[in-house]
Amino acid sequence: MLDPVAQNALDSNGSGSGTVTGGASVLVNSKHASSAARTSGGGSLTAPRFQVTGGTVGTCNGVVETGVPPTPDPLAYLPLPSVPPDGKMTQTGIGNGNKRYVLSPGRYRNLPNFNVGDEVVLRQASAGNDGIFFIDGGGFTSTGANITMDPTTSGGVMIYNNPANASSSQGINISGNAAGTVNLSALTSGTYAGLLFFQNRVAGQSMSVSGNGSFTLKGTFYLAKALLQVTGNGTATIGSQYISRFLSMGGGGAVTIDYTDDGTARTRVISLVE
Repeated sequence: MLDPVAQNALDSNGSGSGTVTGGASVLVNSKHASSAARTSGGGSLTAPRFQVTGGTVGTCNGVVETGVPPTPDPLAYLPLPSVPPDGKMTQTGIGNGNKRYVLSPGRYRNLPNFNVGDEVVLRQASAGNDGIFFIDGGGFTSTGANITMDPTTSGGVMIYNNPANASSSQGINISGNAAGTVNLSALTSGTYAGLLFFQNRVAGQSMSVSGNGSFTLKGTFYLAKALLQVTGNGTATIGSQYISRFLSMGGGGAVTIDYTDDGTARTRVISLVE
């Protein structure tokens, strides 16, 4: 079983709670003796098991094991996706200065920032380019927009971030709003099955996700060299698995990390067979 939260350091700060479902564990590779995994501010993190190389401080609800050898990147074997043909984006005015954007899978450079009142519809894998939205510079930012998948297509989506430079604006930032909807699911087949967000392994841009309203993201978040910031307001399902260099969780709501074998990226298993 590939565990849902694996990173070099974990910091949970806020009055809310995070819960790992699906029976998998939290893995923390940091060697910090006292706070490789830390909760503070009245918050808590709940999982069946915590396997931490260093030490812990705060409230980790579950079986806590420290001094555990670091876990190698379980997705290091995955190739970077090839640059696909350009995707197609249509824009339609829907009043009050807002727009409805419909995007097909493919390559995008310098997407607009999506805002409260905008509607963003992502066509799924059956629409072409293996369902991969290859963000080739400019990042992906949505501040309160409604983001959903096109129901006339199928197979899920993956957003791959390939920053053009070291600017923080080249990262992925998604926040919900109390009256809005965010609902995305990872690819269901192919090399990247189970992956919802994948950032170039050498890129250090942080990814920020803030749940609010009706907010559900299903799949693996993979940022091998970067910080993943997850904030819950209200009740939200944010990802099925996190693999990042650092993880920071906060907010005053309840965040569920819903691990399932079908909804997470596949690890490579090597075995001898007689």
